[in-house]
Amino acid sequence: MPIISSASLILASASPRRKELLQSMGLKFKIIHPRVNENYLAGESPRQHVKRLSSDKATVIANKYPETWVLGADTIVVIDGLILGKPKNKKQALGMLRKLSGREHKVFTGFTIAHAAARVYQTKVIQSTVLFKKISPKEMKWYVSCDEPYDKAGGYAVQGKGACFIQSIRGSYTNVIGLPLCEVLEAFKNLKALSFR
Repeated sequence: MPIISSASLILASASPRRKELLQSMGLKFKIIHPRVNENYLAGESPRQHVKRLSSDKATVIANKYPETWVLGADTIVVIDGLILGKPKNKKQALGMLRKLSGREHKVFTGFTIAHAAARVYQTKVIQSTVLFKKISPKEMKWYVSCDEPYDKAGGYAVQGKGACFIQSIRGSYTNVIGLPLCEVLEAFKNLKALSFR
């Protein structure tokens, strides 16, 4: 089982998917939702956006809890240079599905590991490419009528009913869920913050 050594861990995120992914590894941690400005900055690339937000989230919490390891993350879905956020209603969810249908899109997650007392601030961006099948109008109508699309970037859940639309994924599967577990655990390991027992 992986253990965060020498200090406790705080997940600086309100995402239930990130919580579930870390719990699946047997990690013990607290959750504190950071208050940061999530607006896009003019001229900001998808990579720059998730990098900045994950860093802001982790830094805000690390400054309040300097002796604790903090993990911040942010995930976005991008197609044709357009960032797809969380759909607010059925019309937006349908629009996203139409755009994604039969095409590839990219999922970017930025994650930051911070420990203020140790002056550790490390940020990485992981990219995955997802191919959707051609989705029929009936399938779209069925999917937007369930609760699943509305709290997910891009309006779908790879680990839920949305899995039936996915033909292939290149890159990290857990990145598409919201946290690239392999890369996150490796980063903690390289920082001597995590050990397996």
